Amino acid sequence: MSFTTYLKMHRIQRQFTCRYTPQQNGIAERKNMHITEVVRALMADKSMPHHYWAEAIATAVYIMNKTPIVTMHGMTPEEKYNGRKPDLSHLKVFGCIAYVHVLDELRTKLDPKAKKCVFIGYSLEQKGYICYNPVTHKMRVSRDVVFDETSSWYVDVKDTIGADANEHVVAKNVGQQSQTLSGP
Repeated sequence: MSFTTYLKMHRIQRQFTCRYTPQQNGIAERKNMHITEVVRALMADKSMPHHYWAEAIATAVYIMNKTPIVTMHGMTPEEKYNGRKPDLSHLKVFGCIAYVHVLDELRTKLDPKAKKCVFIGYSLEQKGYICYNPVTHKMRVSRDVVFDETSSWYVDVKDTIGADANEHVVAKNVGQQSQTLSGP
């Protein structure tokens, strides 16, 4: 059955907007803009590469559904739907370092007990955190995770590279100033 047939069967009127006129979708466009701004903030905070945009959107919407809305008189969308306030104790900083526990069955005696990953969201199918290992390029959902919310895989790497470059520039400039000051 096509979508149009389904709409007709349920007496739902379908309307389209004119091309290139997003202002006709005022509420939807504002919500999309709000989601985009939250995603931009999440990714910028931890200098996340743009290829994480889909995970950032899912995380932003997950968080927004647990955030009070003025038009709902301070209720959250989840509270309005379920009738109870959401538990926020499990929320973590998007893009932070996550140490995912490796089960005994999946490691040998000398292997590390945790893998360093990047936290990229919340699983909707399981009660766990979605973590990505940039070294192995694998995602993993786990409940047993230790978070370092103050650090980021990408900020730390960029800061290290930037520090080396800055030291080189400073050393070069200091040498030039010394030559200039000594004079003939």
